[in-house]
Parts: sequence; C-alpha cells; structure tokens
Amino acid sequence: MAHKILIIDDEPEFVDVIAGFLRDRGYEVVAAGDGEDALRQFDATSPDLVLLDLKMPGKDGYEFLKEIRTRRTWVPVVIVSALSEPKDIFKGYEFEADYYLTKPVNLENLSRAVMVMISLIPLRKR
Repeated sequence: MAHKILIIDDEPEFVDVIAGFLRDRGYEVVAAGDGEDALRQFDATSPDLVLLDLKMPGKDGYEFLKEIRTRRTWVPVVIVSALSEPKDIFKGYEFEADYYLTKPVNLENLSRAVMVMISLIPLRKR
C-alpha cells in the first residue's frame, strides 16, 4: 500500500512538480491550495505525511499546523517554505513541525525528508 502525502501549497506549478516527483516514487498524492481546503483534505484523506507551505491565503500554514495537532495522533509534517530566516524556522518547530525545508527545495533533500518521516510512523504508533 502506497503512503499518502498531502501537499499544501498555493503555487500550482510547485504542487505539480512535487506531486509528479512523489508519484514517480510510488506515493499517493493529494493536494490543497489553502489552509481551509487543507483541513478538509486532511480530515477526508487521513494522510501519512503532510508537506506544508506557510504563506497561503486565508488560514496560513502555522494555523493549519496548530489545528491538526489537536485533531488526531501524530502525523509527520515537513514544512516547505520560502521563509528561510532562523526566526521562521524556529517558529515552525515551535508549532510542532517535524522537519523544515526551504524553497527552492532540493528534490533529493525532499526525498530524504519524506523517507525519514515515513520511517518514523511505526515508531510513533507504539
């Protein structure tokens, strides 16, 4: 069974590239373009991993992250954002992100982050 990844980003071109990259590696991909849609997709699809942009219209990535951390047991979240200042990265971890990558994202680094986060799922379910 393929792991399901929810990509949350308001840049369709970015989503297309990342979704194609992940599908080529055997993952199932669902996408959302804003925080509200992301919450609906999160609840409807129960993803194994979330790739999250921070700056989006409406509910931003921080708000999304805060919300999902109250909804169910742990799901790994990798922030993928153009916000690259240390204060932004620290804030992401304060909101309980599991990993933080900056844009433009290196696809090999993204692949490694996804593999590591997915490998932790069985450990977190104990």
